[in-house]
Amino acid sequence: MRPPVVLGPKIVGFGCKFAECQLNRTGSPPTTMKKPLWISVGLIALLAVGYIGAPFLTAWNIREAVRNGNSAYLTTAIEWPSVRETLKPSIARIALDLPNAEQTEPANPSLWQRAKAYWGRGAIDSLVDSYVTPEGLPQLFTVQKTYRDYVSGDDGTNALPILERVSRAWARVKRAEFTGFTTFEIDMADKNDETRLYLGKLELTRVGWKLAELRVEFLKPATITIQNFAGTL
Repeated sequence: MRPPVVLGPKIVGFGCKFAECQLNRTGSPPTTMKKPLWISVGLIALLAVGYIGAPFLTAWNIREAVRNGNSAYLTTAIEWPSVRETLKPSIARIALDLPNAEQTEPANPSLWQRAKAYWGRGAIDSLVDSYVTPEGLPQLFTVQKTYRDYVSGDDGTNALPILERVSRAWARVKRAEFTGFTTFEIDMADKNDETRLYLGKLELTRVGWKLAELRVEFLKPATITIQNFAGTL
């Protein structure tokens, strides 16, 4: 009697296990089906870079939208009610020469000081409500730029390559840090007055990063001297 002929791998149940079949056919273990580790690491790194860079990109886009009059973008990128409320004290302090929050007010303010603080503050608040809007900010920027160009001439910033403009803007950033997983703060010096700082706070929402708070402060003379000295080192 002829011995039985084995035509394939050993049958277990209704078929062989995939790993056993591979081993029997090729003589070597099957290749792994898992994704390489470097792909997972690369995806994590990409997400981290996107998360860190997103608030910077939002701040830059807001700046460009103000310069170019893109009111539609400004409408969605800024929390206007909270920005107006945080901006009002700063504008009133600058316009009316009011004391800072850390400074103590005079014990017996004069009638003029009281009137200025009351009536002047109301007028400033009304102006902020009227002009700190998606349409108002680009208009204010245009008026300011027209006046500056008339006095000192066009500085040619708009004609510069995008990378040069980004580099110049980055040079004016004094502080930028995440204060929480969903909050980011950035302090930037004014282009034409290095003593004036814009303090912005961005918050991560369901639709992305949005500017939620904005304040204006002036550096003290001592602080300016220290910064200028540090820049020479």
